[in-house]
Amino acid sequence: MEDEVACVIKLGGSAITQKDTLETPKLKAIQAAAALVSQCLHSGHRCIVVHGAGSYGHHQAKEYGVNQGFSNQADVQRVKLGFCQTRQSVLKLQHIVVSEFLNHSIPAVSQSPCGSWATDNGHVIQDNVSGITSLLKEGFVPVIHGDCVLDKSKGSSILSGDAIIKTVCAKVPVKRVVFLTDVAGIYDEPPNCPEATLIPLVKVSSNGDINLTISTSTAEHDVTGGMEMKLNTAVEIVTSSQGQTDTFVCQLGSQAAVNAALHGNLMEQEGTCIKRCD
Repeated sequence: MEDEVACVIKLGGSAITQKDTLETPKLKAIQAAAALVSQCLHSGHRCIVVHGAGSYGHHQAKEYGVNQGFSNQADVQRVKLGFCQTRQSVLKLQHIVVSEFLNHSIPAVSQSPCGSWATDNGHVIQDNVSGITSLLKEGFVPVIHGDCVLDKSKGSSILSGDAIIKTVCAKVPVKRVVFLTDVAGIYDEPPNCPEATLIPLVKVSSNGDINLTISTSTAEHDVTGGMEMKLNTAVEIVTSSQGQTDTFVCQLGSQAAVNAALHGNLMEQEGTCIKRCD
């Protein structure tokens, strides 16, 4: 299919930054991401890369209440300043990621949602998917990040990387989405719990129900929902695509990540596949 995207790769904020230390990248992880994208290109796969903010942006967004919107707060100018500072922080990480991709001879093009995407009470009402796909057709690798955007009702909002991916998948056919994290996949309990067990397959029914109960946790400064949001996004993508798009959650740098991105199969490596199973 001419417009089909082979793979959307999501680099989780926790995977590419030290999320509890302000503006600290994990350079080796970003290099591993670049190596994976390079493998995709050499295999003839067209891919889109979306990355989270991690320790770049979440702290500022939380401090200034950017996601609550400047229309709903007394000190409008303070929130607007926080909006700008959050964006400035996120752009630092975007520069690091794209620079590393270019070092790997990947024709990566930075795409910032602010100004071209918009929300209403956090729901996307304007996007730039057409611009992203135009770059893809010309052989570029669009690299998009979670961002601050204008919101019709609240004034401002945080547009998460997961919301971007969901919007892309709703508008163009995508074969698979691979969420790359700092853990092996989705667990039945938070992975730092001693009893936590990795779940290799999450079965999604036609109505969006899943076959098990999962307990997740979210970092205090995370304004985009953490692993729970990733799982909900994955289930929604699988459901809305009527099972045409498989989703995976793998650890960045693992063989499972390579298998999922290149072949759409974990090939018995550690990771989680979320797919339609009626």
